[in-house]
Amino acid sequence: MTSEIFEFLGSLHPLLVHLPIGFILLTFLVDIFIKKKNNAVKGVITLGWFFSFLSGAIATLFGWFLGSNNYYFESQIDIHKWSGIAFVGIAFIIWLLRFLNFHFSRFFSRFINLTVLILVLVTSHYGGEMTHGKGYLLKNLPYVKKELNQKILLADKDNPLDSLYVYEDMIYPVLEEKCIACHNQNNTYGGLNMTAYESLIKGGNNGAGIMKGNPYQSAIFKRVNLSQNHPKFMPPSGTPMNYDEVAILHWWIDNGAKRKIPLVKFRNDNSIRKLVEEKYQLDLKEKSYLETLKLSVVPDEKLKLLNEEKFQWRFLTNENSLLDLKFTAKKISVNDLKSLDQIGEHIAWLNLSDCQLTDDMLSHFSKFTNLTRLRIQKNRLTDKGIKFLNDLENLNELNLYGTRITDASLEVFSQMKGLKKIFLWNTRVSANGIKSFKSLNPAIEIITGL
Repeated sequence: MTSEIFEFLGSLHPLLVHLPIGFILLTFLVDIFIKKKNNAVKGVITLGWFFSFLSGAIATLFGWFLGSNNYYFESQIDIHKWSGIAFVGIAFIIWLLRFLNFHFSRFFSRFINLTVLILVLVTSHYGGEMTHGKGYLLKNLPYVKKELNQKILLADKDNPLDSLYVYEDMIYPVLEEKCIACHNQNNTYGGLNMTAYESLIKGGNNGAGIMKGNPYQSAIFKRVNLSQNHPKFMPPSGTPMNYDEVAILHWWIDNGAKRKIPLVKFRNDNSIRKLVEEKYQLDLKEKSYLETLKLSVVPDEKLKLLNEEKFQWRFLTNENSLLDLKFTAKKISVNDLKSLDQIGEHIAWLNLSDCQLTDDMLSHFSKFTNLTRLRIQKNRLTDKGIKFLNDLENLNELNLYGTRITDASLEVFSQMKGLKKIFLWNTRVSANGIKSFKSLNPAIEIITGL
């Protein structure tokens, strides 16, 4: 019960540690900017040093409780701990001297202020590194050249993230480097073999190696989190796991410790996502279909084939490989559509609104394989033509406002796997049809007007 109380008090350290920082900074401001030091001002400064000492002492005590739970490495704690204690000690001495009306020269006062400020910065810096990783308070400084972490995931960068897994590509390489020399098929110290996923989960003489969903009941995780001075700390020699590696191990166990958890799962957890992106130089942001395409530049000679009086276009990417194309004349013909054949794969957005487009012409759209946005509103289109759009696997936005389609087209929409949004305002699709469609396809948004 006592240990649980200390553990709870330790968890309050991150909250309390901000109090002494606030008190000492306010004290500095009063001391620096109020030039005339009458008795009232001196009293405020003395009181500021007292509260800095008192809040610092409480925060240090609670920090001691937090450090005693063996969650942090001894090497991580030492500088943070002793610089914090030094701050409390100096704050106490300065408060006592001021309370006893000891006279401070201007030079001595500035020297003490600078010394305490440096201690606060050092303590905060190493506290931030313990919680958020090495270089946390420095890596985002403006105008400072950042050094990229050179540890890159051992996989072809052209491979999709879905082909990379947390255990196989992150956890196991660390275990192989720091643990498997003593825990393999030939040397099973403690009865633990870490060369295979199954034996890693099973553990050894001290129980389950990995308790899925519970890092703090997992023998392996507990061992790597012990104080380095503890006789059971792992690894006993060599380089221990760093903050990033322990954080990833914790996340993996907490999320079920499955063998096949793809890296993309990190997207849903901001606490670990940034760490992984920086450590392995990965971009975990979910990419749209267009971002995954690798097309060549659209040749100028092909664009010149388009009738400039009928078509307007602009590039959607810096690589000049994807087009946003709009038909601007009053009436489109089959020949106009055929003129797009040579750039069909480059058309990502297409606007053919209000140009007398017919159902039969929609059969030509199957050649636009990378089309993601299609605007064909205000044309006399019916259900007959909509069936030709089923071949557009990557289409995610479709505008059919002001057309003559009915509920029959809803069945086609439900088969279009990439579809995310449909504009059906001022069509012949019924309200009941839309309601039924939404219940079966909740991921597709239907816009029916105001």
